[in-house]
Amino acid sequence: MTSQIPDTIYYQDRRCDLMATPLEAYFEQGPARPELDCSYSALWRGYIATWRLVEGRLFLVYLRPGMADGPKLTLGTVFPGQGRRVLASWFTGSLRISEGHCQEWLEGGFMNAHERETLVEIAEGWVISERTLDLASIPMAAWPAEVMGDGWA
Repeated sequence: MTSQIPDTIYYQDRRCDLMATPLEAYFEQGPARPELDCSYSALWRGYIATWRLVEGRLFLVYLRPGMADGPKLTLGTVFPGQGRRVLASWFTGSLRISEGHCQEWLEGGFMNAHERETLVEIAEGWVISERTLDLASIPMAAWPAEVMGDGWA
């Protein structure tokens, strides 16, 4: 699989790459998935989402199609009447937030590792734990499995 374009997350007022796809968990629970152009191999999901961690909660704040000429896709088309941000109450799982220069590039999913990786555990949209790793100061052989894992695709 081709490396994927990540979603964006604002974490501690910094714009970062999100090496996870929390919106996929929403679509897996049954709501109708919009028809999206998924012909671009670096963006199989067909969209790019923007997230914010605010006061210990994960919010979806922006949604756009992956292709400029793709079908209209906004928060309102997926979450009608929800306003300017949507609490990701459907999501329980791990988020990997990447910052800095790429330390290791591996083809496939989200298997790239950056200088600084923050691992955040979420339960029903709420942060339950987080830890930050400074990979620039750790030899690759000593990186925790969560960083490379199965690609976080």
